[in-house]
Amino acid sequence: MDKNISELQNGEFGSIKEAIQKYFSFWPFYLISIFICLICAIIFLRYAEYKYESVSVMQIIDKSQDSEMALPTAMTIFNRSMINLDNEIGVLNSYRIHEKVVQKLNSNVMYYTKGSIKSFEDNFNDWFADFELDLHIDPNEIEYKSTFNISLLEGKLSVQHFDHNDNLVYSIDFPELSTKNSSHKLPFDLKINKYNQNELDKFIVFTPKDFTVKSFMKKVVVTKNGNESDQLKISIKHPNKKIGDLYLNTLMSEFDKDGIIDRQQEYKSTVDFVDSRSEILLKELEKIELRKQSFKEINNLSDIQSFSSANTEQKLNYDNELFKAKSQKDLIDYLKQSIESDKYKLMPLNIGIEDTDINSLITQFNEIVKERNRYLISFGKNNPYLKNLERNIDDFTKNIISSINNYSVTLDISIKNLEKKEGEFEQMYFNIPKNEKILRSIQRELEVKESLFLLLLQKREEAAINFAVVKPSIKIIDFARGENQSVSPNKIVIYFFSLIVSLILPTFILFLIFFFDNKIHLRKQIEQNIDLPIIAEIPHINSKEDLKISDAKYSRNLISESIRMLIGNLNFILFGKEFRKKRNNIILVTSSIKGEGKTLVSTNFAISLTSKFKKILLIGSDLRNPQIHKLLNLPKETKGLTNFIHQGESYKKYVINYNGLDILLSGVIPPNPTQILSSNEYEKFIEKVSSDYDYVVIDSAPCLLVSDTFEISKLADTTLYVIRANHSKTELFDFINNCKENSKINNINIVFNGVGNSKSYGYKYAYQYGYKYMYKYNYGYSYGYSGNK
Repeated sequence: MDKNISELQNGEFGSIKEAIQKYFSFWPFYLISIFICLICAIIFLRYAEYKYESVSVMQIIDKSQDSEMALPTAMTIFNRSMINLDNEIGVLNSYRIHEKVVQKLNSNVMYYTKGSIKSFEDNFNDWFADFELDLHIDPNEIEYKSTFNISLLEGKLSVQHFDHNDNLVYSIDFPELSTKNSSHKLPFDLKINKYNQNELDKFIVFTPKDFTVKSFMKKVVVTKNGNESDQLKISIKHPNKKIGDLYLNTLMSEFDKDGIIDRQQEYKSTVDFVDSRSEILLKELEKIELRKQSFKEINNLSDIQSFSSANTEQKLNYDNELFKAKSQKDLIDYLKQSIESDKYKLMPLNIGIEDTDINSLITQFNEIVKERNRYLISFGKNNPYLKNLERNIDDFTKNIISSINNYSVTLDISIKNLEKKEGEFEQMYFNIPKNEKILRSIQRELEVKESLFLLLLQKREEAAINFAVVKPSIKIIDFARGENQSVSPNKIVIYFFSLIVSLILPTFILFLIFFFDNKIHLRKQIEQNIDLPIIAEIPHINSKEDLKISDAKYSRNLISESIRMLIGNLNFILFGKEFRKKRNNIILVTSSIKGEGKTLVSTNFAISLTSKFKKILLIGSDLRNPQIHKLLNLPKETKGLTNFIHQGESYKKYVINYNGLDILLSGVIPPNPTQILSSNEYEKFIEKVSSDYDYVVIDSAPCLLVSDTFEISKLADTTLYVIRANHSKTELFDFINNCKENSKINNINIVFNGVGNSKSYGYKYAYQYGYKYMYKYNYGYSYGYSGNK
């Protein structure tokens, strides 16, 4: 169990820790990023447009309780609301309502104060300290955006007109702070009575009404104020909280008026019905009066005496009932004519019809018609729900007409029976003069029409009163109230976002750098990709003075110390007695590409060996781009390996002693270095020096693109293969593994050069060293000849 935990910590947790250390090593970049992002946040907050939220709350009043004739339903009995808040939200969000608000407030005419960086929209009353403004155009007729810049300078007024593309149209200067006493073509007159010193630059923006309406529709948000509530919460975010407050209050007012008008339609329909029928009744009354007058004149009748005292109470009752029946019959006929004229028109309510079923159907019919009218505002005519409402209206219309017909038949039967009874009583008055009977008939008809006319006038007055005192459609809980604290931009969010960006941005950039980085930085990379021993790590050197070759016997610089560690590790491979007996004293130093430091390693290695052995030879076998002479400050023209092989002389003639180290430079750069290194002369030379010297160190050419090193590798007993941190690429792992698997190079041991220059990758040493030198091959991966070197 403990072993598994240890492996987990060394595995996943170790990788996470290394990754964190790798990124954290770039902490100066994070500090710079945080500083820059915070400065950007401060600048953004300084010049951003701040928006303030205004909030209002209103309650929708249940319209089902308005009518006194409304019958109780299951919803009202259990105190359940009949309000559909989604419909009300749809009306509040409708273009029609917002258009009324924009028209009332002239919101498409906006007033601004120009600042040094940004401009601020002002409420109309706060534009100047004291001013007068008269518009000469109808704001509803504005078709294109236009801007009028107003500048105040030394008691004079200057106005510049810009079109919707911000092109200057014209400019007018006025001799005083008023445009009223001058002829101009401005769409307004402005007189400034008083202004503040910071109000020298203002401008007016005229925008099309449609654009402004849609802009406010996007800004206004309507939500339910609870699941079981009839209240709606309305909010708007605007740069000027006074404008936001005024817009919300006006929106609620217009919504209330729209609801009141909707409720007034039913009473208006009753008034219109009574007015139309009253005109007909007046004409009929005039005809009856004229007929009565003519009958009296023809028959010389000056007065009609009351009926005989023998008229019983029963006869009077029948007369009254007959009067009521005929009145109901006329009302039913008038109502039926009204229904057949327009099926989607509100029916008159409470006009005196005594049938409760008909009155109840009319009430329900009107509710459906009003609901259809509300949906017609928000939806198209082909909306499925609207079609369903129209079918319900048609069904109610048929039911009402059917009820009217049934009630009419009932009235006809009642009238017929009453007239029959009255006829029976007429037999009792056969002695009454005929003229008197006719006159009485005329008088009765006149009374019926008068009574009906008075009834309709009474109903008209009731409807007119209800029309005037209709209940409001909403109750305002809270008027619009803007907060002093801006909601956009949120300073805390902006600062937090800038901090997150300041961390993410450098992390992302570093991730891309790490992702596309193909350089070898850490010893761990070598160990994971190459199964070869790493016998030494050479530190990175920053100072050029430390790169100079010194006497290894006394030097205590970083390179000398690391070379001594290299020699100590080689004791287990090469310097033991058993190996000395086998004469394993040929050490090849090579690398994959230029710039990895093989010459520096081979030279310092050879010099360090002189502290333990007397006879050490360093051979410059890099015939293409020799560098030993640069490190030792020797002339480039010094003869060496190529000269004695070409001339067949003794090599000792060309050996140079440097502080006890014998050095054979490469000599003149030949045109055929591979042939020289693969020749028998070179092989015999290596055998000779192997017996003459304790150890021979060969500085060879990089072996990635040329075969020179492979030709002499078979002569070496061990190979020091140099890899340089932050320089050698990871693609070289495959090449080194191939050299090992195919035995192209004997006894390979890795020397990791330039260590300590990878601190940014989480690689540090206690002794804090570095390594840097100028190894100037004139070729990159293309290894060629250069005869002038």
